Amino acid sequence: MGKMLSAETAPLQETLDRTLDRTLERLARFQHLMPDNALANYYYAVSLSKVEQSADAPDEPTSRKVEILLEKAIQIDPKLGAAHLQLGILYAQRGDYARAILAYRKATEVSPELEEAHFRLGQAYRRAGDVADAKKELLIHEQLSKTNRDETQRQRNEIQEFVISLKAEQPE
Repeated sequence: MGKMLSAETAPLQETLDRTLDRTLERLARFQHLMPDNALANYYYAVSLSKVEQSADAPDEPTSRKVEILLEKAIQIDPKLGAAHLQLGILYAQRGDYARAILAYRKATEVSPELEEAHFRLGQAYRRAGDVADAKKELLIHEQLSKTNRDETQRQRNEIQEFVISLKAEQPE
């Protein structure tokens, strides 16, 4: 459930509201039952963040709770790059680009494969006027994107070949 919500990039639509409510409820329970589980805190924070994003106006108490949950996830597992990334996104939404840069840097340090972290770090550097570092991070993002696209295409080709070989083996 948590992975599903963290993968969702578009604002939540009305058709997902009931599913979101149930998922949020379950993730809250999971976090309550497993408060020392980094992923429980992370996924609950992401789900709350999605609810806040779908609302008309930002909710300061919810935003603060998301921050606390992400900080707790990071405290439990400092190598959870996705949590550092989400914390950076939260800071950037608040206009706190200095803290966002620190969080994005940490995300790229502990999880160098996170495309989005490099992209967002590049954007934050650009906003801060650091053109050289912005270019460097955006170049890394482009390289990771190309590698991931190539890997996805390779996997698709393998699946196609597998299906074709299965069809060829079946008697007619």
